[in-house]
Amino acid sequence: MAGRPRKKAVGSKKVKPSGPAPCAVLWGLDPSSEKGAAVRAVLKDMGVVARTAGYERLGDAVGAFARLPGFRPAPVPYAGPEPAAGEFVLLCGLTDAQVNEFLARSREAGCVVGPKALLTKANRAWPLAQLIEAVAAEHAANA
Repeated sequence: MAGRPRKKAVGSKKVKPSGPAPCAVLWGLDPSSEKGAAVRAVLKDMGVVARTAGYERLGDAVGAFARLPGFRPAPVPYAGPEPAAGEFVLLCGLTDAQVNEFLARSREAGCVVGPKALLTKANRAWPLAQLIEAVAAEHAANA
């Protein structure tokens, strides 16, 4: 039977990974604070991984926090000014329904975070500090 192509077995089709797991990048929401713990509890109940951004990682591209292919943490720790926004949430890889669920659950739990953003193709290469500042400025202008 040499030279004859073999038939593929049923169900052996390669499945492409759907991408990184949904996550939320949190800034200024200490896990030991009441609000920080409540936000993390909402995310955990939804099956969304919470990642705390430390000061030294503010220079990382937001795509690195979401673990997108091709994005890595910055080679040197961040040494710029701390964002003026006291707290911030970046939602990565969530569907519209999940975003709405997060917002509703946050209101119910009394842990609404002011400035927040979604990871997009447009902002995935931005350093986290820059995104926090831009979203906080937009939030303040609309308030």
